[in-house]
Amino acid sequence: MSYLSASHLKSWREKNAPSKCPILETETKDTVVDHDHRTGEVRGVISRQSNTLIGKIENIFTTMCKGQPQDLPNVLENIAKYLRRKPTRILHPVGLNQLTSRFKNNLLKDSQVCLLKELGASDSEVSSYDNIKGRTKAFRHLLKIYYEQINTTKDSGRTQSSKESEKQIRRVLLQVSRRHTRGS
Repeated sequence: MSYLSASHLKSWREKNAPSKCPILETETKDTVVDHDHRTGEVRGVISRQSNTLIGKIENIFTTMCKGQPQDLPNVLENIAKYLRRKPTRILHPVGLNQLTSRFKNNLLKDSQVCLLKELGASDSEVSSYDNIKGRTKAFRHLLKIYYEQINTTKDSGRTQSSKESEKQIRRVLLQVSRRHTRGS
């Protein structure tokens, strides 16, 4: 064991900085020397964002969840397995509200129109939605219908094109939150 003094921290960080953050797997120049708050020992060099994320996870796990710090790696593995599970294809009421809000606030008009068409709206229906309120109301309605249809259709009876359409809609819905400009 050895001690890393504050005066040598910067040079140690620069010498040991990875090209990509080992947690977020993104390139970063804003790195920090991460340490275990229980033992005080250096764990490595990671991005500042990862350091904040780990700190929050550790704090929440030990305080709110009353977990033991040594159990956290297993809990994180369980979380990863849980998040990788096959989607249920069941839309939660809060999820509907969130997606509707993102549709309204985050998408340009052209993207809204495209998504409405993906959900089954005809050109004439889309033309009748002359403002954002109309498009948003239609989106909410069509999204509910979409989820009802995919849950009443048996996988074995679905055509490849309907499966591809479902994949496309799911991709667009996942991207909704990434867009930051609003359509009129």
